Amino acid sequence: MAFRTLEISRPAEVHVRRGQLVVTNEEGTFSIPLEDLSTIVCSGPNIRMSTMAQCEIAAADISMMMINEKYHPSCVMLPVESNVRQTLVMRSQIAMMDDDKDQIWLALIKKKIENQSRALTLLGLRGAEKILHYSEELNITNVDVQEANAAKDYFCYLHPGLNRRNDDPVNSCLNYGYAVLRNSIIRTIMLAGLLPAIGFHHDNYLNAFNLADDLIEPWRPFVDIIALKDPGTSTVLSRGKRRELAMVLHNACLINDHTVSVQSGVEEMISRIRTRIMTGSDSDLLLPTLLPVKVIEGIKE
Repeated sequence: MAFRTLEISRPAEVHVRRGQLVVTNEEGTFSIPLEDLSTIVCSGPNIRMSTMAQCEIAAADISMMMINEKYHPSCVMLPVESNVRQTLVMRSQIAMMDDDKDQIWLALIKKKIENQSRALTLLGLRGAEKILHYSEELNITNVDVQEANAAKDYFCYLHPGLNRRNDDPVNSCLNYGYAVLRNSIIRTIMLAGLLPAIGFHHDNYLNAFNLADDLIEPWRPFVDIIALKDPGTSTVLSRGKRRELAMVLHNACLINDHTVSVQSGVEEMISRIRTRIMTGSDSDLLLPTLLPVKVIEGIKE
């Protein structure tokens, strides 16, 4: 089972040989089995790989993401043929009723706000009870307003004066962590045979990943508690901080009453959503509960 995240942050030559990803840089040559990899993050200059290597990476169901200087994803490479029932799943997704989409969106935002409240508690900050109150008053008619108000107050408590449009160390950390998390969700969506462009709530015709932008919401606080722990003083993230943020996929979360990695939790959540789409049932979603930062699976850099 794929469980590793690989970050390539320095000039390197990348090849695929006999089922191994081989990376050569100034420190030497390193290899890792393709079957162990779920995600490759390229965040440095002068990383060279052939189109044949990229094809073999995609054939192994590995997603690859290029990060720009502001730590936003500038390119995502995903496998095209990733699910044997892809057309059937996509048709069911497109045929979903608006009421079903609304109920899923409501559940996602409720869990997001609950996790934001838990994040403030875990960080020892004020405001947890006020944020949680927004989730208690949430309903289908006020979900967007409540989410916006909760987010405004949450970020004020999380880091006073934070403006998500500014270039600063905290935003660099958040951008990088969200990008890694979003890429993992996109990969899992593709492997499940779902259409990433068709969301439950997000509906931007210029966005190829509306569904991922829906499903990332309850997971954002998993990045927040890492980003706010010593974000540094520079907008250029250190190698150690990037590694810590990429580790979010391998940290613990509580889902379906048991503790798994964030990456495994994402897979469980999307699997249940796929089943709900295919069957038309109103079964409960499997959504994550935020836990203190604890690594339960490894990452290679």
